[in-house]
Amino acid sequence: MTAVLPARPTAAERRAAPSLAAAVRDLDSRRARSRQRMIGASELGECRRRAAYRIARRRPSNTRTGLQAFLGTELHRGVLRALRRQYGGLTEVGLKGEQAKGRCDWWHAPVVEDLKTTSRFGFERVLTRGVPANHWFQVAVYAWLLRTGQTADRRLPAGTGQDVEELRIRYLSRDSGEDVVFEADHDPALTAEAILWLTDVYATVEDEGVDAAPRDGFGPGVDTMCDWCPFLDLCWDPPVDPETEGEVSRQSRLTVTDEDYVDAVHDYDAWRAAENEAKRHKEYARERLRAGPGRRTTCTASGLVAACACRSTRTPRSSG
Repeated sequence: MTAVLPARPTAAERRAAPSLAAAVRDLDSRRARSRQRMIGASELGECRRRAAYRIARRRPSNTRTGLQAFLGTELHRGVLRALRRQYGGLTEVGLKGEQAKGRCDWWHAPVVEDLKTTSRFGFERVLTRGVPANHWFQVAVYAWLLRTGQTADRRLPAGTGQDVEELRIRYLSRDSGEDVVFEADHDPALTAEAILWLTDVYATVEDEGVDAAPRDGFGPGVDTMCDWCPFLDLCWDPPVDPETEGEVSRQSRLTVTDEDYVDAVHDYDAWRAAENEAKRHKEYARERLRAGPGRRTTCTASGLVAACACRSTRTPRSSG
């Protein structure tokens, strides 16, 4: 199954896009004033607090091992091995630049591809909502490092730029074995956005400290990004002790003053209202779908085709 993205940006949109050269210069100037480390491309656009911990060389407080992690790694390697044997190219290509590092899953010129194994629910979420921005950041940075010869792999000559014209992300459902591929042309503006995101994190760590970097997750038990974070306890403190703290949560530790409590009440009320409104819209859409595609009698053929053509410019279309 392949999902094709909308048309490339216009010339005017490209002129207004972030400059990759300027973004790299800004990041270099930030890194030159500190002894902070670079982070992996896979963490770009994910959580700013987690990236800050990496940059500041903080030791992870939570590590996950065991059968589940082993099976996930072996599945990933096995799929990459099958792709390489069938179609050629190089897998697990080491990349390392002054700004970021990483390991590209599969490069078969002129395409850079990243493989994401996911659960059934994660797979369905990608099909309905599209590719998260941070996943595009990751593969765009891989492409940029390859194009500029910033490699750390004995199979490729260091300093020699490689041919990359297309970005590809493949999602594989661990439950069904079904996969879907999203494609896009290489775009320096996308890489610039990723580098600017990282520059902001460096600036926060340097000017205000690690803990000033915002959390982009909602905490354990609420957000899976936090549940699986290697810095969970460092970020949200150790788990609650019922004997000394009572029936509270880690998030409740953020509510210290009366003002904190008022803010939480306001947020709860606002999001409850948004939830009710979203539910009304969902139920309205459900009622409109009750007739089914075979019972539509009010749309002309030309009108239906025009509506579908209009919709395809806004969302990826799939073919399988």
